Amino acid sequence: MMKITINYKKLHLLLLFTGIILNAMAQEHKRVRQSINEDWKFFPNHIEQAYSENFNDSTWQAITLPHTWNKLDAIDEVKGYDRKVCWYRKTIYISKEKEKQHSYLFFEGVNQIAEVYVNGQYVGKHQGGYTQFNFEITSLIRYNHKNTIAIKVDNRHNADIPPLSADYTFWGGIYRDVYMVYTNDLHFDNSHYASTGVYITTPDVSKDKATIKIRSLITNESSTINKVNICYTINNKFGELVCTTNKKITVGKEIHKQIISENIEIKTPKLWSPLNPYLYTVTVQIKDAETSETWDEVIQPLGLRWFTFSAEKGFFINGEHIKLIGTNRHQDYLEIGNALPDEMHIRDVQLVKEMGGNFLRISHYPQDPTVLEMCDKLGILTSVEIPIVDKITESQAFSDNCFHMAKEMVYQNYNHPSVIIWAYMNEVLLRPPFKQDEQRHAIYVKNVTGLAQQIEDTLRKADPSRYTMIPNHGAFGRYKDARLTQIPMIVGWNLYQGWYGGKFADFDKYLDKHRAELPTKPMIVTEYGADVHARLHSFEPERFDYTVEYGNRYHEHYLKAIMERPFIAGAAIWNLADFYSASRGNARPTVNCKGIVGLDRELKDNYLLYKALLHQNPVVELGQKEWKIRGGTATETSDKCIQRVYVYANTKEVELFLNGQSMGIQPVKDYKACWNIPFVNGKNILEALSRVNGKSYSDKNIIDFKMIPAKLKSKSLPFTEVNILLGSKRYFEDKLLNIVWIPEQAYVQDSWGYIGGEPYRSKTKYGSFPCADMDIIGTDTDPIFQSQRVGLTAFKIDVPDGKYTLSLLWAELVSDIEHEELAYNLGDEKIQEAISQRVFNVKINDEIVEYQLNLTQQYGAEKAIIKKYELNVTNGKGIRIEFEPISGNTILNALRLYKAL
Repeated sequence: MMKITINYKKLHLLLLFTGIILNAMAQEHKRVRQSINEDWKFFPNHIEQAYSENFNDSTWQAITLPHTWNKLDAIDEVKGYDRKVCWYRKTIYISKEKEKQHSYLFFEGVNQIAEVYVNGQYVGKHQGGYTQFNFEITSLIRYNHKNTIAIKVDNRHNADIPPLSADYTFWGGIYRDVYMVYTNDLHFDNSHYASTGVYITTPDVSKDKATIKIRSLITNESSTINKVNICYTINNKFGELVCTTNKKITVGKEIHKQIISENIEIKTPKLWSPLNPYLYTVTVQIKDAETSETWDEVIQPLGLRWFTFSAEKGFFINGEHIKLIGTNRHQDYLEIGNALPDEMHIRDVQLVKEMGGNFLRISHYPQDPTVLEMCDKLGILTSVEIPIVDKITESQAFSDNCFHMAKEMVYQNYNHPSVIIWAYMNEVLLRPPFKQDEQRHAIYVKNVTGLAQQIEDTLRKADPSRYTMIPNHGAFGRYKDARLTQIPMIVGWNLYQGWYGGKFADFDKYLDKHRAELPTKPMIVTEYGADVHARLHSFEPERFDYTVEYGNRYHEHYLKAIMERPFIAGAAIWNLADFYSASRGNARPTVNCKGIVGLDRELKDNYLLYKALLHQNPVVELGQKEWKIRGGTATETSDKCIQRVYVYANTKEVELFLNGQSMGIQPVKDYKACWNIPFVNGKNILEALSRVNGKSYSDKNIIDFKMIPAKLKSKSLPFTEVNILLGSKRYFEDKLLNIVWIPEQAYVQDSWGYIGGEPYRSKTKYGSFPCADMDIIGTDTDPIFQSQRVGLTAFKIDVPDGKYTLSLLWAELVSDIEHEELAYNLGDEKIQEAISQRVFNVKINDEIVEYQLNLTQQYGAEKAIIKKYELNVTNGKGIRIEFEPISGNTILNALRLYKAL
């Protein structure tokens, strides 16, 4: 009998080594996805043959993705921005180990046409800047060698690609991540509109059970028939196994998109909702039937919920009624454009959640995949749409691109439980062409309607489990007559009464009109908002002054109207954050300032209002929190200035303290409490306090108040400076220079003020605005120059003797400069004012300092002009600035005076 001696140590090592080899073999077959964002070269123009493998790109700019070439030229003072052709190149080393796999280039987003080349060979083209796409490049790769990737990016206007025009900047570039994806011959198909190839629906969900249907598309690139197991695993949010099942199938050779379906049932499921966004994980694997090796796997989120929209009662999820309240979102950031890292997308969704919001309209295009991932995790319900904005092109190519984008949008985002609506055609009849040709206009509208019906059919066929929506602007009859209120399952209304025109009460009437005339159609207020420049304030706010306070009034009215009408399923503020719109003037040129946070995500008052309303826990937030530098004139009887302060809260009452002294307790009404506060010169500490069930909730703000004495020769409060906005009721805080500009006043003895004239008001077809909304060239502080007093005789400042520096600021606001027609004005178009030759002299204390000043002739209109003068004031004369007209009216936009000695 043979004696066998076992060396357990060697056997252990052998088994360990064998396990490593088997594991490596298994790992080799799994899908690999790795980013290739680093070490790209960029050239900001078109060059012939730039795709060539031997092209010399040594002088090109070194960049890292994401990248856009518009981030600065789209926000400068030069009209327009570059929409052109640019090139990107990169070399990538691919090892021999990848030779048995299939290789794909995967792009999350390139705006707007991408032509892809590998090693000098053309791979393919993708049209549309907001959806994902990929190309297989296996046959072009050289292994154990460097490979050249070249991307031609065309961001020029193209009549066949939406969007054609819109109130936002069309950034160009490879502005999202790029990946290499490697798969085995046998894999889930990733050529189906660049999706995962796995689609999950939940056709039957209740509190007792949930049915999950998983449909997979499997591709076998090999010439052999394979017997495999399709393995389905569902884990709970803690990673614990909930259920697993296998399905044995035979996959034919050289077959693409073989459909495999499986139904799985879960008892007593945990339901997904905004209050409890419970996420399961679904893992679908292709395993060899004999060796159990994993050939491919896809992991997807699973949220179990059901939802309905009612025309009468609004929105229900899991049988419970909730009001959808949240924001819209654009994908850009201060001086970055749209090339945002994932962390910035994550922060934006967190801002919605921290506000208490439960809804995000992802407008006007599909956005970075990170956005929906975060919405799934945080419980933010979403609407996603394709970028048809303002108008269409009546061509088959345009229609085909719309259909393709719709399918890309649906299939790429199919498995996100946060998505409840697919949308399209935002404000598509805003400014329809051919208005002067009634017959041709009718044909255009008919074509719009026909395209809408085709997109609707495409969406419902691709995904019958979700709702569809068209967001319209506030021309009720126009959309109803075109049947655009009948075709989608939900009607969205973008409403701005009290901003672009009309009064706040017109918003209420419009909502009730929808209920009366479309009683069976669910509706969402898909946009509403007012432009707010966070540095502008007024205690007498009015429409189009861009102040925080007018924006507060707007949102306070709208929010109340929305909440008290049960038939409104939801509302999305326009917008989460300020965003770039290159053609805008406004108080902050090139920016749409309707965000409830700034471009840098600084919170505005409107954000705090919604936080107070939407949060269940106690909220106490000081309003005007971003206003750190205030200013004003002291009262006659004290060295204090009384100004309004308010607090947003959801408690019954709030106590306010100034520098530790109580200013009294005020009741909270409509989530707001108000005080008149006597600010002192210098540091002011405000603290709001509310006590609920024995626990204190508070908020604090520190304000630097720059006091102007009531009598400028006061000894108790010495004069230091004054900064005046002429023709204005606004305050402008300049944080960079640490000064505050305050509204004008008529001259008061022993103080300061204008003599004569009237405020300039920009005239429109439906009234006038308190300031110009144009981009003033030569300044970053446009609000200082956007108002003026016209026809003034003099300006007096009764300062004590001393040495002063006086600055007079001008900008000619009446000009014949042509500006791009802005679609968003919605009827408030400017009236062209008569251009007069404005010539005048300026005298300071009887001495002419500007002789025959002609701003337009000498400098040009709409340009910032600052004239600085050094003055010695003696004999108690103070300062008198006189304006002597020679031709036309005199003007002054602003004045700054500070005491040097």
